[in-house]
Amino acid sequence: MKRIPHLVLAPLLVLSACSSETSTTPSPAPAKPAETPAAKPAETPKPPPAEPAANAPAAPVESPKPAATANMDADIATLMAKPEQPDASITIQHILIAFRDAPGMSSRAPRSKDEAKALAEKVYAEVVAGGDFDALVKQYTNDSPPGIYPLDQASRKGMVRSFGDVGWRLKVGEVGVAPWDKAASPYGWHIIKRLQ
Repeated sequence: MKRIPHLVLAPLLVLSACSSETSTTPSPAPAKPAETPAAKPAETPKPPPAEPAANAPAAPVESPKPAATANMDADIATLMAKPEQPDASITIQHILIAFRDAPGMSSRAPRSKDEAKALAEKVYAEVVAGGDFDALVKQYTNDSPPGIYPLDQASRKGMVRSFGDVGWRLKVGEVGVAPWDKAASPYGWHIIKRLQ
């Protein structure tokens, strides 16, 4: 008989517990069925940091300039095939890459003729890649910086022949090279930029 009262008492205890919860003390809020994230804005997941869209322009990034692929000899041939500009006068700036066996250059240019050509190709590639011409003049020329010369047809005859031969074929802002030549460019390679 002892079992019967326990069976009877257990449901009564449950009923009394349920009735006492609603009578005097507040009960905790009943659990809601599965909540959606929209119902609780504080718990909505934050989106990952925005990445630039594939078609959106990227912010400029400082990066080294790519090495220019300049073929100095081919560019010389192309330039010399062009006709001269009809201008009465021009102003050019040049970088002279001389070598020790060139007339009057032994003290200013300790390099060989082959080294001078290799350096001229390197400097020309820097210019073509957008290098600062004035800075390159200061760094490399075997002439006196800034190496700027105004020329007209009369003064052209008193200068190194290659100055005019290259200078008058260039448009303002363009760059060309006068290669070493015993008669036309006896001091070495001239990297020439037309200023006016």
